Amino acid sequence: SPGTAPCSRGSSWSADLDKCMDCASCPARPHSDFCLGCAAIPPTPFQLLWPILGGALSLALVLALLSAFLVWRRCHRREKFTTPIEETGGEGCPGVALIQ
Repeated sequence: SPGTAPCSRGSSWSADLDKCMDCASCPARPHSDFCLGCAAIPPTPFQLLWPILGGALSLALVLALLSAFLVWRRCHRREKFTTPIEETGGEGCPGVALIQ
C-alpha cells in the first residue's frame, strides 16, 4: 500500500501499477494517475544550464581561434619580393655580396 512504502524523491505512487513511478515520465504521459502526486515536487533545477554552458564554451572556442589567428597573422611575415636580388648585392643587400 502507498502508506506503508513512501516513494523516494522524484517519484509518486501509482495505484494502477501498485508501485512508485518516476515523475520524469509525466511530461510525456501527463494523464497518468501518479502524475497528480508529482505536482508538489519541484521541477528539475535550471533546465537552461546545458544550452547556456554549451553556448559559452562555443563562444570561448571561437574567440580563442580568432585570437590565435590574429597572433599568427601578426607574427608570420609574408615577404613579397618586389625587386630582384642581384648576385653581387646591388640594392637588395647593400654592402654585402651574396657570392664571395
